[in-house]
Amino acid sequence: MIATTLSIHEGRTDAAPDAVGLDAARLQLLDEHFHGLVKAGTIQGAGYLVARDGQIVVHRSQGHLTYEDNSSALLPNSIRKVYSITKVFTAIAIAQLAEAGKLFYQQSVSEWIPELNTDQHRGITIWHLLTHTSGLMGDPGVQTEPYTLPWYEWWLHEKKSSADDWTLEDGIKTIVGGRMYCKPGEQWNYCTAGFALLGLVIERASSMSYEQYVRERITDPLGMERTFLRVPEHLRAETCIVNPWQEKEVQDSFDRTGIPAAAGNGLFSTLEDLWKLGQAMLDDGQLHGQRILGRKTVRMMVSNQLNNVPSTCWGDKNPNFQMGLGWSLNHQDICSPGTYAHEGAGHCGLFIDPIERLVYAFMVPSQTGWVPQAIINPRAIIWSALL
Repeated sequence: MIATTLSIHEGRTDAAPDAVGLDAARLQLLDEHFHGLVKAGTIQGAGYLVARDGQIVVHRSQGHLTYEDNSSALLPNSIRKVYSITKVFTAIAIAQLAEAGKLFYQQSVSEWIPELNTDQHRGITIWHLLTHTSGLMGDPGVQTEPYTLPWYEWWLHEKKSSADDWTLEDGIKTIVGGRMYCKPGEQWNYCTAGFALLGLVIERASSMSYEQYVRERITDPLGMERTFLRVPEHLRAETCIVNPWQEKEVQDSFDRTGIPAAAGNGLFSTLEDLWKLGQAMLDDGQLHGQRILGRKTVRMMVSNQLNNVPSTCWGDKNPNFQMGLGWSLNHQDICSPGTYAHEGAGHCGLFIDPIERLVYAFMVPSQTGWVPQAIINPRAIIWSALL
């Protein structure tokens, strides 16, 4: 049984689990599972939302909002940086611009960013960036080797530079100035820098800032009122942080004038807002009458784009990696085939199962990064609750 000292905070729900074919008793195991991890200090807190058929049936949180001893509680609507889940917003923005005839997936990125018009980079297409097959060097540690081409945030920290010193030219030079990992299309190599470049493509194709575009074309139409690149000052006390560096990040919130690196990992959001995005994808590009994508576009984005493309990232040896357009397809667990998802720096995730019509969003802040017990194990509990 759950200890009597456990404080579980309830958020908005629409129906009881059994009303949508889920076993309530099994779902209650989530509370016990996350409580054990919080009590052991493995994670700082946990927020989790489960919805089926468009009805939220679990929306809870426990643990602490911050790393400080006197921290307030992590609440279901607490704000948290969602890191690489930002990439699916960027992919949606690119898809919208393709739908509008502003660009096309096989277009060379050099047509939008002339600095890539070199023998090394001219073959990189928008499709390559979306599928992490551009051949650019990947994120730190992705190949379990010393990182040789730091991108935006690491570059700032290493150089001890400030945002005011950062220029568009610096950003592009940093990303394209080093060696290529491989030729475009040869391997899957997780690359946040590629999404920073996509952010610049979005700005140039739309004549809007990345921030404005995401707000006007994605978050506002879907009613995602607590999703933004810059946390409003009055909401900073409601934002989850796990260390002093993240506290500074919340205060700065990517107020940048150079390359829009935030397109790779800059957004802040909540469980319910992530659900809104997931439900819009599940409902073929619309939510509550507000359409952000066409049905055919959604189906293409969440379908495998790769054929016999290998991956060796994080020690893996996969000869035929699968990837959608901005969406991950490799789960190898209880989720139905065709489930698409994205995680954010090991602290959060959004999973969408189109066969079971199920959306799962979670936030499991910790100082230890990727915790499999908090990220993988809960899916077995949730999906096994399907009746």
